[in-house]
Amino acid sequence: MVSAIAIGIQFDWALQLSLLTPYVQLIGVPHQWASFIWIFDPLSGLVVQPIVGYYNDRCTSRFSRRRPFIAGGAFLVAIVVFLIGYAADIGVSTGDKIGAPRKPRAIAVFVFGF
Repeated sequence: MVSAIAIGIQFDWALQLSLLTPYVQLIGVPHQWASFIWIFDPLSGLVVQPIVGYYNDRCTSRFSRRRPFIAGGAFLVAIVVFLIGYAADIGVSTGDKIGAPRKPRAIAVFVFGF
């Protein structure tokens, strides 16, 4: 049961790599640069997780030590999933051309969300 979480993690990675790579290319990221986008996630986790863990262990909230971080993390995940999913639409609404091969604003929104 302890290792059952690995199924969810592997499923998530499979979905990201299979569904988001074509989406990244749709907004104009060249194929050879798409793999660099996927390395941002583990690298950001390498930096952010120890920082969150440090503050989590020292939290003195009346809601306990973990709950504020779980709620804040869930809220941030909801925002970035929205940003990633609608990056192309946000890019077009902020000035990207619909038929253009590269959409720099959409790429910026996607990378920020990711």
